[in-house]
Amino acid sequence: MLDGGGCEMSCAFCAQARGSTARVGALSRVTWPAHPTTEVTAALGRDPSSLGRICIQVTQHRGALEEVLDLVQQLRQATPRPISVAFRPATVADIAALLAAGVEIIGLGLDCPSERVYRQVKGAGWKHMVSLIEEACQRHPGHIRVHLMVGLGETEEELCRCMQQIYDWGGMVSLFAFTPVRGTPLEKHPQPPLDVYRRMQAARYLIDRGLARAEQFSFDEQGWLRDLGRPDALALLSDGQAFRTSGCPQCNRPFYNERPGRTMYNYPRPLTVEEAARAVGEMEAGGRGLEVGGWSLEER
Repeated sequence: MLDGGGCEMSCAFCAQARGSTARVGALSRVTWPAHPTTEVTAALGRDPSSLGRICIQVTQHRGALEEVLDLVQQLRQATPRPISVAFRPATVADIAALLAAGVEIIGLGLDCPSERVYRQVKGAGWKHMVSLIEEACQRHPGHIRVHLMVGLGETEEELCRCMQQIYDWGGMVSLFAFTPVRGTPLEKHPQPPLDVYRRMQAARYLIDRGLARAEQFSFDEQGWLRDLGRPDALALLSDGQAFRTSGCPQCNRPFYNERPGRTMYNYPRPLTVEEAARAVGEMEAGGRGLEVGGWSLEER
């Protein structure tokens, strides 16, 4: 669900951003037709078995917190399904209020892994946002997912070290591939190369599962990931779980980052054996010589 029309923020990639000329009902590649809340809660009360989680995307606007708290209350009366809210809080107290109202997971859109990229894409506010994320993760471990985006001008080293810091604070990472949207300042900016995204998926997966730390990875002088730090990394990635959507439980987010019939950046389902093997091979597709435990993928 999308709560609020238009946003006070001016993130250069977002269709809802202040100054965007994208379709009013768009967010990334998803369109959001309007329905009365009563219609939505009634439909949820009929218990469609295919729906595992309610996710509310909230734009930054006056009265946003009060609106989403009211919506959560109505949803809680209609269905026992878990609720996630993607929100930009003013303080950690806002997060506590949402959790107390029955929200299970709060998504925080940091998006950029460094102040350098943040200033270019989102503007000012890096230090405040990082401080808020740190405090929120430490106070509410297991309930905070930080959204990070691949392809905004960061280095792979910046992203890996940022992911590790978030997990060390007690948070989790949801990974997105930048997707150009017509009507935004970055509409002509390309999506990240698939090999870059695959490497970042693999790195996030190993960090998330506690199988490796960013300090174990090796990077070259340009910040490209060269080694995942474990000789058995390929075996750990062979089931394809690393290349699925990395959102909240039950999240699959199909075609948020890709077009039907095109390359899947995030698989919304378990991968076949062939797809998993191909995804592992795609980490090397850019020819940057990623090594695993001292062996290149080609040699393996």
